[in-house]
Parts: sequence; C-alpha cells; structure tokens
Amino acid sequence: MDYPAPKVLTSCDLISCRFPKRRTERISMKNPMQIFVDRALPGCSGCRICEKVCALQHEKKYNPAYSRVKVYQFYPGPIDVPIVCQYCGDRPCVSACPTGALTYDNATFQMRVDEATCTSCQACNQACIDNQRGGCITFHPTKGIAQICDLCGGEPQCATFCPSDTLHFLPISRFSKRLAEPAKLIASRIADQFYPVQKEVERRGP
Repeated sequence: MDYPAPKVLTSCDLISCRFPKRRTERISMKNPMQIFVDRALPGCSGCRICEKVCALQHEKKYNPAYSRVKVYQFYPGPIDVPIVCQYCGDRPCVSACPTGALTYDNATFQMRVDEATCTSCQACNQACIDNQRGGCITFHPTKGIAQICDLCGGEPQCATFCPSDTLHFLPISRFSKRLAEPAKLIASRIADQFYPVQKEVERRGP
C-alpha cells in the first residue's frame, strides 16, 4: 500500500502551530486601511513574530532584516514598540522621493516602491523622521531598495499572527488625524506609567 509522502513543514507552518491565526477575515480593500498599533498596556511582548511573518510573506526568508515592520526595545523595561507605516494623509515620504519610485496607489490604497527607479538614497525615510514620524521605511539588506508596508494586499500577516493582540488592521477613517510617531516617544509615554521617576528611555540592542 502506497502512503503519501510526509509534508515538509516550512517556517510559516511552524509559526502557525505555535501562534495560531487570530479569527480574522480577509478585508476587501474598498477603503483606505492601516495597521493600527495598540498602545494600551501591557502592549507588545517583544516576540517579534510580526517581523518574521512579514519577511516570510515578502521575501520567503525567516530573517527580520527583510521585514517592513520593526520592533524597537527601550529601557527601563524592557519596553517593546512595533513601528510600521501608518499611511499618513500627507505622505512626506512620497514627496521626498527624488525619482518618484515611492507612490501611493489611490485605486488599491497601497504604498508601492518601483524597484527599477529606487536609488536607495533613503530620502523617504529621512523625510519620515524629519517630520517627527516613526522612520517607518526599512531597506532591503542586499538590494538597498526601500521596503514599506503594502498591507499584504488586504491580509497583513503581522496583524494576523500578533499573539499579544497589539497590531490591528482597521480603516484609516477611524483615525483621521493619526500619524506615525517615533518609537522613543511612544516608549517614553509607556515608561511614564511604569517608571514615573525615570523619564528618559534608552534604546538597546541593534
């Protein structure tokens, strides 16, 4: 009797076993959406599952360097803060791109990067930082091109697998004035609640 060959588990399969998908349905991209980072305590656990599933989704690599979402750690704490593009209405990153490689698609409500015209100048991320935002754009570790959240086409893996329920996929209309904020500013607010005496937070690690 012939038996089917055993399935070889991928990294994504293993993540699914340990951190099952939350009961979420694929959302039709009929309206502008964003990844909402819940800043209510206790908040992010620092597991970095979001970074890993993002890298797997986009590059098929189990390496956070390929992720569009980044988790920063600060002390006292540790206090972990996930940062991902908040799809700000004014989009200073798009305006700063000298070649037009970074665009916002009004039809699909997604940010897009044209790899052929991206020069790796990083002006987009610098504009994000200069406008007191989160510095939400990462860069491909080998190609150097900009990496920005594209919402995984309507089923963002970071929000789907987040075990601490910190990341959510919600319509932008619910947060019309919400802008990305620097990770350190967010961590400082959390530290004020836990460590009211020590106001300054310090980032540690890579």
